[in-house]
This record gives sequence, structure tokens and C-alpha cells, in this order.
Amino acid sequence: MLVPFLVSCTNKIQNEIKVYGALSKIMHEGARDGVVALSDVITEDHVYGLGAMENLDGEILIMDSNLLINRAKVGEKPTHQTEATFETKALLLVTTQIKSWKNVTMKSNASYNSIDAEIKREAGIAGINIDKPFPFIIEGNFNKLAWHIISPQDKDGSHDDHLAKSWKRDDSNISGKVMGFYSENHQAIFTHHTRFTHLHIWFESEGISGHVDDLVITEPWTIYFPEN
Repeated sequence: MLVPFLVSCTNKIQNEIKVYGALSKIMHEGARDGVVALSDVITEDHVYGLGAMENLDGEILIMDSNLLINRAKVGEKPTHQTEATFETKALLLVTTQIKSWKNVTMKSNASYNSIDAEIKREAGIAGINIDKPFPFIIEGNFNKLAWHIISPQDKDGSHDDHLAKSWKRDDSNISGKVMGFYSENHQAIFTHHTRFTHLHIWFESEGISGHVDDLVITEPWTIYFPEN
């Protein structure tokens, strides 16, 4: 098991972020073995997190210590799992513990290409230390949303190759929530090398979640940040 990378944030007692695994090891070294048991992660209240299952067998979302694992194969309906045992392991996982949130109402549209800058700006205004990683939640109506659930696949291949072999869905004019983490210091660890955010969409009524690949969100929408 890999030792988790711990980030202790000191600005206004900003919440600790725990990172297990690394995208670079998955993409470039073919890592597929689980690095942390999910049952060990959700031992306290108010845990939030996201990631991927061992062997790239599905997506992980944790909302207020409630676990959701979705698995899917191309052409089949996704399955969901809400309980974990010591054998249920993550290949990549980012978590934190947030007892309360504060929100900001946004009155401008945003896209996948602009969302990182939007999050950074509003987090700074909200008093979040943007030099440290932090979680956020987005809630609103998505004019466009492309997302996927990762499926087991070969150990080589690019990100685009992996995406092509995964279960994918495109939505339009749909409401949902996005759980995300922002960091300018974790590219190729828990964000891709061109981005500062890792985003998972959550459709609570469907019991389904997955990794966001593209989005357009229309006003008004809401960003939630940790309450300092």
C-alpha cells in the first residue's frame, strides 16, 4: 500500500486533504492495484472525496461520508454500490473532512475551459488559501455535460485511449451537483497535467456519478466552499 500524501493547510485552519495514489503511476507505470481500503477512509462523519477503483473498475464519490461506487461497461447500464469492505479498494482517491460549507451564487455562465479560473477567483474572495488544495461543490443547471465511468483496460495507452474504452454519457439542460478538488500543485497526481481541478458529477436521484470531461453551466449556479 502506498503511504498517503498528506497536505496540512494552515490558513484559517483550512481542512486537511489526503491523497492516495497518483495519476502518473496509473498512466505511465500501469499501476492497477488498490492503495487504500474505502472502509478505512469513511470512519468519521462529514468525509468528502472522489477517485477511481482499483484496476480502473469504476468511479468513486463520497458525499458527507456516503459512499457511491459506479461501474459500467460500454453498451451496458451502470451499476452502483454503497457499501465497502476491507477488500473494496481505491486506485486513486482524494478526501477531506468538511463539517460546514458556505456558498456563493454565480450570475455568469461558465465552461470547462473557464471553470478552473472561476473556482480560483471565487475561492480567493471567500477567504480560501488558493495556494493549498481545497474541495468545492458546484450546483446548478448544465447546458452541456460530458462525463464517463472508467472501465478496466490495458496498462498502456493515452488518456484519450482510456476514455474511448470507457462508458460515456452526454447530457444537456440537466441539473446536478459536481464534487471537485482544486490544486495548482497536484498535476499528474490527482488532476490531469493541463488542469487544476478534478471534477465528478453526481445525480443523486439516479444514484450515479462519474468523471467530468466537458461542461457548460448556465446562470444562476452555486459554488460551495469549506466554512473556515
